[in-house]
Amino acid sequence: MTSTPRTTSSRTARSRAVDQAAGTGRGTATLTAVPSAQRPARLAVPRPTVGRLRLRPTRRGRGFVVGIVDAAGPDTNGFAPRDRVAWRDAGDELPELLLMDQDDVLGVPGWVSDEQVVSYLGPGLIARALVRTRPFARGEDVRIVSNDRVVAEMTSAWARSLGAHVVDPASVSAVAIHDDVRIRRAGLGSHGRLAQAAVEVFQAIRRGVFDGVPAVAEADSRIAA
Repeated sequence: MTSTPRTTSSRTARSRAVDQAAGTGRGTATLTAVPSAQRPARLAVPRPTVGRLRLRPTRRGRGFVVGIVDAAGPDTNGFAPRDRVAWRDAGDELPELLLMDQDDVLGVPGWVSDEQVVSYLGPGLIARALVRTRPFARGEDVRIVSNDRVVAEMTSAWARSLGAHVVDPASVSAVAIHDDVRIRRAGLGSHGRLAQAAVEVFQAIRRGVFDGVPAVAEADSRIAA
């Protein structure tokens, strides 16, 4: 059962995850598998309480972790065992199972693969925020200014999907979209916006907007058990 993405309620967890995704080069790092020797020791994880989920992470990369719901606590609306979900990566070591508030989790639609989630969701959210900073008309020249290659490619792809003619960043006559950490924070960290933003990124993935952007480099992207 696929659920509607939900917003983040924990300020501390949200701030750490936003800092990671917004920092230059950190939120868009290549996905890597976590060797089992480096995983935390397996501990008994209790059943989730009201409004919480027990999650089994499977992949991580570019600012997000994707996994499945192992168990759902009482009054967890829209989530059930075996649902695919994603959440922002705080950079901590990932245990085999973990507990999380349902409001910190985004449901993953069936048309999006795990690889697409970890490849495109994080930088896609940033790209969505950036293209909204400067309005442009269809056919207008637009230049993307960013030191982050993945974000630059994702933002260029999103702008083209809206009708922009993306030109060289050195073209001073074009409308300039500048990558900025404040814009990243605004796009990733506000209450009530992340869920809708994620829906729009998933829809862009479905339309093939990012098909020309390389996915994560690791052939085996699964987190070791």
